[in-house]
Amino acid sequence: MMQHSRLEGTEILLRCFDQISDAARDQLGVELAIIGRELRDRQRAAAPEDTGALRGGLGVWLMLEQLRVRIGVIGQRNRRSRKRSYGDLFYARIVEFGRRAQTVIVQRRRRVKVDIGDGKQKAILRTSRRRKLAADIATTYSMKVKARAPHPFIFVEGAQETATQRLVNFWDQTLSRAGA
Repeated sequence: MMQHSRLEGTEILLRCFDQISDAARDQLGVELAIIGRELRDRQRAAAPEDTGALRGGLGVWLMLEQLRVRIGVIGQRNRRSRKRSYGDLFYARIVEFGRRAQTVIVQRRRRVKVDIGDGKQKAILRTSRRRKLAADIATTYSMKVKARAPHPFIFVEGAQETATQRLVNFWDQTLSRAGA
């Protein structure tokens, strides 16, 4: 959902991983997890707190095999197949980047009762290929949406510098231990 950026110099670093030991690789994974949690905490501090859902939706995903870490609202590209306890955070992009004033078309659907067996029925919203069925659209109207200024909380200031400093300290310690 959100744009992501690579830390500068990671391509060169990734080429060197074939030459380092498994212990150093595991330790680098631990360091990346620490960096990820630290940056996530900074994102949580910068996130607006109307309901707390945005703060609760921020996470860290460590991909140890690739030595990568993703921080922010994770898993929103495939949100239809995932049930999240904090709800659907589609609006995180609107909060982060803002939006312009516009008029949108809204279609309200009616729920259709279907048999679920044993003489029971359930009211559902029917779809076909993830699209609304035309027969179920009850009303269509236009709605004005107000402009919203951006409130950056995913791309926090100083993230690059924090990660770079921690990685420099890690490599200083690792290389000094290897030389000793």
